[in-house]
This record gives sequence, structure tokens and C-alpha cells, in this order.
Amino acid sequence: MIIGVHLEYLPPYSPDLNPIKEAFSKIKAFIPHNEDVMTSGDGIIFNMYTAMSIIAPSDAVGYFIHGGYF
Repeated sequence: MIIGVHLEYLPPYSPDLNPIKEAFSKIKAFIPHNEDVMTSGDGIIFNMYTAMSIIAPSDAVGYFIHGGYF
């Protein structure tokens, strides 16, 4: 019986192929170099939004391409 399911076997875990790891790496590099912005007292949610806003849509696409998802 054919049910149209295709199994995709993945390699062992590799942080180099995980798009979120690349995004977090860029955010973690941003924070020490922009400590004045991150300690402005606007609150943790604002600081998180500021840090995450450095990930451009083109960056996100690049992370997925690098991981082999496209």
C-alpha cells in the first residue's frame, strides 16, 4: 500500500545547520557592543525586541538556505 509519505533522514544534531542558532549568535554579538541601548531602562521586553530587531528578513532567509532547507 502506497500512502505518499516520504521519510527524510536527518544527520545527527548540528548547530551549524540550525537557523535559530545562527540568529541567536547574531543577537549575542549585538548585545555587548550596544550595552548602552540594552541598559536604557526601557524594560526587558523592549530590550529583547531591540536585540531581535537586528535580524533582517534577508538574514532569516540566509540562515535557512545555509541550513539546507531551501
